[in-house]
Amino acid sequence: MSAEVLLEKFGYVAVFLGTFLEGETLLLLAGFFSERGYLLLPLVIVVGFAGSMAGHMFWFWLGRTRGIRILERFPRVGKHFGKGIRLFERYGAPAILVSQYLYGVRVSCAIIVGMSRIPLYKFATYIAISCFTWATLIALLGYYFGAAVGTLLGRAAHAEKYGLIGLLIIAAIVWLYHRRKDKKEEAIIEAE
Repeated sequence: MSAEVLLEKFGYVAVFLGTFLEGETLLLLAGFFSERGYLLLPLVIVVGFAGSMAGHMFWFWLGRTRGIRILERFPRVGKHFGKGIRLFERYGAPAILVSQYLYGVRVSCAIIVGMSRIPLYKFATYIAISCFTWATLIALLGYYFGAAVGTLLGRAAHAEKYGLIGLLIIAAIVWLYHRRKDKKEEAIIEAE
């Protein structure tokens, strides 16, 4: 099922669930749909923030309560989690603020912070700021992209298709870039 169909059928629920698990593409599309009048932009931002925040808190809790078991189950990953824990403990707030913007590693960052000595209140405060700015930025990008498509192509019915296709192409390029980058990092790790 495509992101477009998910948003059309499930709207804000899809935005919440999508942002709970990474969700840039879905939030970008929700912003685009907001410009088209299918969703309300302020509600998209609030729901995107809530989904992202709920996701981070869940993954933080998982790291705090089950982190050691996770490392025992995936020992190859364990050596890198130690580096991550030291990084978050050393840089604290800035590292937490930036972690929301790191595509593909958000979940593992929250688990790592959960395994660290960083207190829950500190994590919750900084990740709330980061999630809100992230949700606002991504939704607005989708919204203004939709407005630009509408301006360039007129208000023809097919403008939505071109905008959506453009967003999907951009999302695919970003995904391929990160996948390639991850494979290179895995090759470097295996070489060590």
